[in-house]
Amino acid sequence: MVAIQKILCPTDLSDECRPALAMACEWAKRFGAELHLLHVVAGLSNPYPYLGPPFNEAMSWETMIRQKARIALDEWPLPEGFANLKVVRQMRSGSPIAHIVEYAQATGIDLIVMGTHGRSGISHVLLGSVAENVVRRAPCSVLTVRPAKPTA
Repeated sequence: MVAIQKILCPTDLSDECRPALAMACEWAKRFGAELHLLHVVAGLSNPYPYLGPPFNEAMSWETMIRQKARIALDEWPLPEGFANLKVVRQMRSGSPIAHIVEYAQATGIDLIVMGTHGRSGISHVLLGSVAENVVRRAPCSVLTVRPAKPTA
């Protein structure tokens, strides 16, 4: 039998991530595994520091965004029935793909469970797919969870 002791569920804290969170919780409960929630805030750049305010205030914006993201991550509820899981909540800043893979390697994650946004066509080409790139680069197995079908 495969031993799964640590499960990573990367999240952007959107509703589209809820099915992946539910799946990760279910697997963590079944295996008695530790659940890691990771939120990556995309880094803000400051391309025009010489222009003055508000153009050179990226750092204050990033600080505020990180603070609000930290609060949202800490308050992001688990689905009903999973309150007894051991949960580690972590936040990083920068490239989601790089940080998800790096975190999985550094913490010995056995399984990554992550949602997909279900983009296709030009939006997939322009925005890329974090899940697709993580699948290619991850040091462990990755389970992708499709978004819930919209109700009619």
